Amino acid sequence: MVTDRKIIVANDNVSMEVTNPPYYVKSFSGIDMLDVTLVTTQAYGQEGADVVNTIVNPRNMELAGQIYAETNQGMQMMRDKIKAVFMPHKELTVTHYYGGKTRQIKCYTEKTPKFTDTGVTTVKNYSVILIAPDPYWKNVEITRVSIANWIAKFHFPLIIPKEEGIIFGLKSASLIADVYNPSNIEVGMEIRFEATGAVKNPQLFNINTREYIRLINTSMDAGEVIIINTDKREKTVVQRKNGVEKNYIGKIDLAGGGNTFLTLRPGDNLFRYAADEGESNLQTYIYFRGVESGV
Repeated sequence: MVTDRKIIVANDNVSMEVTNPPYYVKSFSGIDMLDVTLVTTQAYGQEGADVVNTIVNPRNMELAGQIYAETNQGMQMMRDKIKAVFMPHKELTVTHYYGGKTRQIKCYTEKTPKFTDTGVTTVKNYSVILIAPDPYWKNVEITRVSIANWIAKFHFPLIIPKEEGIIFGLKSASLIADVYNPSNIEVGMEIRFEATGAVKNPQLFNINTREYIRLINTSMDAGEVIIINTDKREKTVVQRKNGVEKNYIGKIDLAGGGNTFLTLRPGDNLFRYAADEGESNLQTYIYFRGVESGV
């Protein structure tokens, strides 16, 4: 039995901890190893081959467990709950707690639960086959990096000079920040442009790679926010203003050769934010979750 970890499986309607008695997990396979396909070419008479590309395939996983019930009615209720979680067509979130770390992966049910007798009427085995199109596990914790920091000036004891007032905070003059990605895998991020005044065409520039992402024909007012998601599977650009959201994907400047949906490479990533006008009114934040190849 898996006793030193906690596993929670959820879809948009039901959530359950499959390691919480009377539910038990006997094994959870496929959660560590990645299946990699090498694309190679081989010339006539060549010894060996040249690697053209490497492809990380979807992750296949099998969860095998047991359920315990003292009555047939109780057993049927628990079977129904398991079936309600592992439904076809529904995206699942598997949360895995182990060794002080919490990781999540999105997946789908490839084969719905199969129940088998154990010879003990109060115990049944079950197994289910899952597939994760994105094979990487993501950390639950979100890292937030502010490119323009505010320096606090407010302190106690509080003395406010007459006719001079007091400064509660100063905006750092630095427009550059180092975003450290601890993963050994390139990851997407969420870029948030927040305006405190008028801003025209905000942009973010990667100093290391000379790549950037820039919005055109875009004027921001105080309180307006633009959120860019650079995840490979869900690239989005959304504007939020006065509680209303608009799709801004068409505002991305596609003319420049270095323009791209920026990602975080393993290690240090130096970014600088800018704007065609109103740069001092722009605040820029980066959010991301580290990923791992297994748990």
